Amino acid sequence: MRTAALLLATCCLPLRAAAFTSNPAGSTAQFLRLGVGARALGMGEAFGPVAEGAEALYWNPAGLARTDAPDAAYSHMELLRFFHHDHLAYAHPVPALRGTLGASMTLFYQDSLDLVSNTNQNLGQYSVHSEAYSLGYAHPFEGGACAGLAMKYVQETIYNRRAGGFAFDGGAVFRSRERPLALSAVFRNLGPSRRFINVDEDLPSELSFGAAYDWKGEDRRLLSALEAAFPYYGAPYAKLGFELPLPVGETARAAFRLGFKTLSATDLGALTGLTFGLGLGRGGGSFDFAFQPMAELGEVYRFSLGWKFGPVEERPARSRGDHWDAPKPLRPTVREEPEPEPARPAYREAPPKEKKPKPAKKEKKAKPRKKDSYQDGAVETPFLIR
Repeated sequence: MRTAALLLATCCLPLRAAAFTSNPAGSTAQFLRLGVGARALGMGEAFGPVAEGAEALYWNPAGLARTDAPDAAYSHMELLRFFHHDHLAYAHPVPALRGTLGASMTLFYQDSLDLVSNTNQNLGQYSVHSEAYSLGYAHPFEGGACAGLAMKYVQETIYNRRAGGFAFDGGAVFRSRERPLALSAVFRNLGPSRRFINVDEDLPSELSFGAAYDWKGEDRRLLSALEAAFPYYGAPYAKLGFELPLPVGETARAAFRLGFKTLSATDLGALTGLTFGLGLGRGGGSFDFAFQPMAELGEVYRFSLGWKFGPVEERPARSRGDHWDAPKPLRPTVREEPEPEPARPAYREAPPKEKKPKPAKKEKKAKPRKKDSYQDGAVETPFLIR
């Protein structure tokens, strides 16, 4: 418990509460706040205490430590009719490092714009796009605590102007062993200001705290999550989400999701704060879809594809959503060599058997001859016929 408290306190140090301002237009690279993954959007993006797998690199790098098998995720979002957002992530447990490594790439772009001169002449078209490349690491601790840190390079391009710089994300998660409760603290987009042409602009830094609880019944379960976010520029806002997993057959699964965000509801109406989602999965694969109405601005659609490969260690891999067992620190894999068989004695030829000498044959005593009448004339033979 002390370890978890220390990790949560460490996450709070990068941002000071006194430095927060209500000016929402004071930062650049706003695409970093759009979020990734349809499962997260379906739950109102209250994903800090729930994040796991490859997508955890964005929401809470500490969630990477929950990955016990290589995991890949891709998500695409259509935003306000002409904005497009793609995110690709991969996470891989490394027992030698006693943790998990993750990498991701984010691309935000819009439809081409007309390039017009100051005399209103059409000179062609140009594109506006932004990219972020991230690399992170997470480590599990004894007692149910995890911590993670990620570094990313952010770049924005408008026609022939470009600005880039580095930023950091980090977080911690504590999962109780006594009850299905998770607590989280996350900081995002922490880094120095960037100069675009001749103006210095800050990144959209943000600090958030969250909690999640898994309500379990005899044959049903309901995952609930709540998160409060405090952006450096802009007013604080809250996020609430629910997920209802449903088994479909022996190997397939489904989930219904509902969420609410106050970020857009305060300006566009309460209905725009609602989010809806649906998830399907079979084996290691998963497909998720989410939707959010945005009033006059249109709708937001997001879908995700995920794949969980075979486990790194000799234990079954969890499917997405099974994240309530306290993590176990990864140990370096040691190959147990089979014990050598006891040496067999060298083969020796058996000595030849000594042949016992055969006992000498007893000489038969010659029987005495009967006296023949021809020899001595004493006895007449019976063969003679008189």
